[in-house]
Amino acid sequence: MMSKIPQRSKSSQGLAYVKVGTGPSLVLIHGVGLRLEAWLNQLSELAQHFTVYAVDMPGHGGSELFPECHDISDYTDVIAGWIQNDIATPAVIVGHSMGSMIALNLAIRYPNECAGVVALNSVFRRSEEAKKAVLSRVAQIKQSITADNVTAPVKRWFDFPLRGEDIQNAQLCSEWLSKASLDGYRQAYEVFCFNDGPADEDLTSLTVPALFATGRGDPNSTAKMSEAMAELCPQGSVYIVEDARHMAPMTHADELNPIIIKFGQQCFDPKEEVSHDHA
Repeated sequence: MMSKIPQRSKSSQGLAYVKVGTGPSLVLIHGVGLRLEAWLNQLSELAQHFTVYAVDMPGHGGSELFPECHDISDYTDVIAGWIQNDIATPAVIVGHSMGSMIALNLAIRYPNECAGVVALNSVFRRSEEAKKAVLSRVAQIKQSITADNVTAPVKRWFDFPLRGEDIQNAQLCSEWLSKASLDGYRQAYEVFCFNDGPADEDLTSLTVPALFATGRGDPNSTAKMSEAMAELCPQGSVYIVEDARHMAPMTHADELNPIIIKFGQQCFDPKEEVSHDHA
């Protein structure tokens, strides 16, 4: 784990980000209510192979709120504009949870800016029961957004009772969520809940390599969802992390980081032979 996050830079658009490492560009996009510190367990290792840009989503961390962000494509346009202006080279886009929805939308709509995409713990075609649950949470947040219902997702993200490093991981997530901008959280969470994943035709026409990974125990971003998306993509692959839930990038970094590194290297050098188990 990187003990300290470098000082954030600010784009002309108002996005806050950090830049570490050297090599081809790789972008990290976190999920709803979190901040770029959610990639603490990735930054040091990925920076040994890539120039890593970890960004605060609009309305999160040090990034300004973008009132015009009403759906995934709006968030994508903001991130894509930042990549075009501040990175100016194609990047592997790695997203977690809502960040994975943005990453996939970017790969679909901005292929010139994307060398490959990694979707971690992503959602695709929720069950009717899951749809009812997220719509109920949206209604609750619209009615009254409080620190308690902002931090409630932590109970779904980790196995309870907490043990070992998960105690600290859950505490960090609770801290980030409790300090999140309520307006930024409300705006992003509604977008997240009303998005059910990319259209099938967009996945079947995706022109860049795509890796889908999730935790076997994630009840909302299930293994079947990742497997279904990978199956649709011409260059799709899938990796399922056993004994992991929604925060797999944080809890199982030692397992996922080498997978992300090998995938990224293959995106920039197709001669690299890398396979991903359909675990």
